This record gives sequence, C-alpha cells and structure tokens, in this order.
Amino acid sequence: MHYSVKVALRYLTANRLQSTMLIAGVAIAVMVFTFNAALINGLAEFQIQRVVGSTAHVTLKPERRMPAVVPPRDASAVRAVVSQRALQRREQIKDWRAVESILESLPDVTGISYNVLGTVLATRGQQTVPITLKGVEPQRLSAIAPIDTNVVAGEPRLGLNDILIGKRLADDLGIGVAQPVFVQSDQGRERVLIVRGLYATGVESIDARLAYVNLDTARVLFDYPDGLTEIEIKLADIYAAPELAERGGDSPGPEASALSETNQRLKDALQGQRSSGDIIKFFTLLTIVIGVASALLLTTYRRRPEIGIMRSFGVSQRFVLSVFILQGALIGTLGSIAGCLLGYGFSALLAGLPRGADGSAPLPVDPALGEYPIALLLAVVASVLAAILPARAASRVDPVEAISQ
Repeated sequence: MHYSVKVALRYLTANRLQSTMLIAGVAIAVMVFTFNAALINGLAEFQIQRVVGSTAHVTLKPERRMPAVVPPRDASAVRAVVSQRALQRREQIKDWRAVESILESLPDVTGISYNVLGTVLATRGQQTVPITLKGVEPQRLSAIAPIDTNVVAGEPRLGLNDILIGKRLADDLGIGVAQPVFVQSDQGRERVLIVRGLYATGVESIDARLAYVNLDTARVLFDYPDGLTEIEIKLADIYAAPELAERGGDSPGPEASALSETNQRLKDALQGQRSSGDIIKFFTLLTIVIGVASALLLTTYRRRPEIGIMRSFGVSQRFVLSVFILQGALIGTLGSIAGCLLGYGFSALLAGLPRGADGSAPLPVDPALGEYPIALLLAVVASVLAAILPARAASRVDPVEAISQ
C-alpha cells in the first residue's frame, strides 16, 4: 500500500500542469457547491427570521360556537339565530386573565401579546385607506414584532390618543410624525389619533397595512370592554409551536393555531429553494466526476507502456487498480480542501459587504452554513468513483501489447 501511494504521487507530480488544473477544477466545483449552500441556507434563514421574527408562533382565537338549527317557519327563532350569528362575529376571549397565568408559567414562551384587533378606515385629507388596527398593552408593544427597534421616525410610545404606523402606510396616507389621522372602526366609532412614530420592519403586511394603538383605545373603537380578539405567543423554539397548539386544542377555551400550520406559502418557498439548491449541487458533483474521469483516462492511455512493464514484472492488477484510485482520492482531497477554503472566503467576503439602510445585507449569505464537511466528503467520494473506470482500464492492460506500443 505504501509503494502504491508513492507511485500515485509520482504520477500526479510527473505532469504538474495537468494535475494542478485537475485539482483546480475540483476546487472550483467545491467552491460553487459550498457557496451555493451558504447562499440557499442563508436565504432560507433570512426569510424565516424576517417572517417568523415578526409573527406570532402560536395564536389563540375565541372558541367558535355553531348556532342552533331551527325551522325556517318560526320567525322569532330565525331572528334569534340571526342575532346569535351577529354575536358570533363578536366573539371574544373573556377569561384571558386565567389564560395569562398559564402562559406566563410556560418555560419556552419568550413573548405574549394580548390584542384587540379590528378593521378601520384611516383618513388623512383626501386619502382613505382600510387598515388593520391592533390594540396592545404599551409595555408589550414589541413582544411579537420588533416595533420599538425598527422605529425610523418619532418614538415607540402608545398613549390613549397615539398611533404607530408603518413607513409604507405613512407614505400612502401622506402623513408624518405628530400629525393627526382620522379613524373609523367597523362598529361606526370614530376617533382622531396622533401619529407618534413610524416603523419599518421590512415585512410588507406589517409596514403597509397594520397600525398599533393602546389596548384601551382599541377596546373603545371596537366595543370590547373586557375581552380580547386574540392572544399571540412567541416561543424560543418555533418548531415547538405545533405541539403547544395541539396541547391548547385539547383543552376547552380559546382555539390555538401554529404558524407552521397557517404559513404554507413560506414552507413551499423554502422547499422550492432547497430543490433548486439540490439540482445545482448535483450538477456540481457531476462536473467533478466527468473531469476526474476524463483526466485519469488520459493518464491511463499515456502510461500504457509503463503499466505494461510493471505488469510484466509481476505487478498485480490490484496494485495498478489501487494506484489510480489513490490518484482520484488525492485529487479529490486536495481539490475539496482548497474549494472549501475558497467557498468560505468568498461567502465571508460577500457577507461583509456594507448593509442597506434597513440593516439587510445585499446577499443573505451565511458562511457558517456552507455544508463544508458534506462538500469535502462528496467531492472525495465522487473523485474516487470517477477513478474506478480508468483504474479498471489500467489494471486490464495486456503487458505484451502495451510494451509493443
């Protein structure tokens, strides 16, 4: 085995230009592999953080109650059903204080927001925009979405007459900090609020169509004197959300739903990214196999006389086979190590580029997610597999025929 390594090394160093180009080809392929992994995984992590970082992982809604079925000829009963359906639309979580004590005791919970949510028409001058108004406790303003750290103008304060709106919504209304905005709720209640601050989270659904007010202000606008329309929960581990939602669904009270159950579009997008990345990785490995196999086949043809002389001196087919497989392994190892270093360096270079005004990077590349051990292993395995065909061809060289060439 030791002698076969020496022969393999001699074959590699005999034609240094060819060996260097071959190792460089493997290195470039591995660099593409690792950079692609760093980009795809970094983009997935970026999207998850952008969506999940500003969204509740578990949401509690009022328990749904089905109205009783009555004969249509009973007019008074029909009116009762209509009234009951109207009340159903106004269902609320009334015993939320009892739920609060349970939620506060859960170890995995990192944030809780008790909300009154409704639709209003926001008017400024001639501009009227339908928006969602979320009433929250001022001290829990950023329990779910990082509103306070994303305020770009004004301050994150919620007095009884204050409102915080997204920068995109402010542009649509043509409004700025300290200016009044007229709102009318779906209950017909009206109020003039003062814009206390503008925020930009980078999430379209929050920045363009959502505004925050004091919980007590929302109670008056939407006529919820005591209850809540929802309770939002954020967890340290998002993957624990389905389990918590299932536990909540098994007990009486508010209905629980997990983010992973409702955000199917995010899951589909991430799956599409992974599939695209896997296709690129496959063709990268195919490039390595074709390149190594082609070069070693050429080496086999050039060294047929030398192989014939070794075979005439009694060198076994197994020895010749091992020499060429070791060549493939050496090429794969050296090329993959160089490729991993190049891939990490290139990813780190892009990750270090100046960030935009919103704090986001030009490309969401994460050098730590380059899958370097996998790239190293696959490149070496691909190189060894690529060497098998040339190795078999070399081991079957007829000594007499090879020497006579």
